[in-house]
Amino acid sequence: MSRIRLEWNVESQKIDKSDSEDPIAKRARRRRTLRLIMLIGVVLAVLTFGVLVVRQRLLDVQWQLEQILRETVRAETAALRIGDINTFLAVQDSESETWRQRQQSAFREYSDIKARHDVDLTGAILDLEIDGQRGRVVVEEIINGVRYAQVWFYRNLGDGWRHVSPDFSFWGEDRRLESDDISIRYFGLDERFAQATSEVVSGWLRRGCQILRCDSAPKLTIDVVNDSAQPVSWATESPANLQVLSPSSGRASIDSPFDQTRRDLVAGALAEYLISLMTDGRQVEYPHDAVYLRQSLAAYLVRQFLDADGGDTLVDSLAFLYGDEKVAELVDHLAPAASIAVLQQIIGQPLEESNLDWRDFIKWRLNTEANLIESGAEGDLLSLYDTGDEEVWQTAYQRYRTKTVFRPRAVRDQVIARAPDGSPQLRVTVVKDAGESADEELVLFNLVDGVWKRAN
Repeated sequence: MSRIRLEWNVESQKIDKSDSEDPIAKRARRRRTLRLIMLIGVVLAVLTFGVLVVRQRLLDVQWQLEQILRETVRAETAALRIGDINTFLAVQDSESETWRQRQQSAFREYSDIKARHDVDLTGAILDLEIDGQRGRVVVEEIINGVRYAQVWFYRNLGDGWRHVSPDFSFWGEDRRLESDDISIRYFGLDERFAQATSEVVSGWLRRGCQILRCDSAPKLTIDVVNDSAQPVSWATESPANLQVLSPSSGRASIDSPFDQTRRDLVAGALAEYLISLMTDGRQVEYPHDAVYLRQSLAAYLVRQFLDADGGDTLVDSLAFLYGDEKVAELVDHLAPAASIAVLQQIIGQPLEESNLDWRDFIKWRLNTEANLIESGAEGDLLSLYDTGDEEVWQTAYQRYRTKTVFRPRAVRDQVIARAPDGSPQLRVTVVKDAGESADEELVLFNLVDGVWKRAN
């Protein structure tokens, strides 16, 4: 028992020793710790306050820069509205004479537009962005009730904002819009245009492949570029990469981002792309009928894309009478030197019984004839005539020798009849362009080996 008590005493002494710190020293240590925490808190508060002051100052400066830029834009649009060229030029970049000359032309263009149209230069700012000493402003214009947007670029040159040439590096961040059919690469400024284009062109691709039976067309890439000499063009490095000039590079429709002009151009490019895809890139050879057939095929596809009326080509009548599947077959049979005889093979009956509309084809043929006479291509010219008839051959050669040409304004009526030898003959009424008056002429074509050949 005495041993147990001894160990307990030892432990008790240890505990008493740990609790023996001077209370005054303990309070002093706590006060020092509290002062340090308070000092740190004060320093943090001062730093936070300083950051807030600097941030607010920067915001104030930014706000002032924005207000000055807004006033500059209002002054510029007001000068355009009232026709004050001096005030307008005072806002332009004086360091670039090329830019000032360009803006002088722009001022005259605005004057012409105001003279011919109902123009409201509202000066309304639809979007404004400042990056350092450069600014970008989207300004509203209303022409004949249609709202447009113009993108203007400015730079703070020390004495205020000045309108400068387009800054292609200030078009917004790189973006990409993906769908099953196409991939669109664009900049932030063209967001609405990219979305509208993606939806429309995807539908066109599906419709085109439905007509031409292209089950696995490669994915199309569209690059919306801000600097290009052509509004729509194919990239040289890729056959499936279409480059479209940004509408923000000029006067852009606000309510229709994918405007009609670009729709027409993109539809035409897409039609050519699909035909080239289905023909393995084969080119047609002039002056063979294949040139016309390819042009007519593309025109037919464009009208299908745009849901447009007025199709009066040979291919339109082929699709109407025999179905889209015959259009696909025609593309499959489109050899470089194909003649119009390929249609008889496709529809399975003689051309004189086909009820096809030949008027647009005949117009192309007569224009081709005029081109061949002017260029001195005697052999190609004679190939368009029924030279088995000596009189027809003499007529063709006489036209070639005397350079007698006419270009038809229109081809009106067509009648399938019989030539004196009983063979099929196409008789068309051609309206010749003769200055202020228009003369009509009856032109005859004999069917020779499945091809219409001129017979008078």
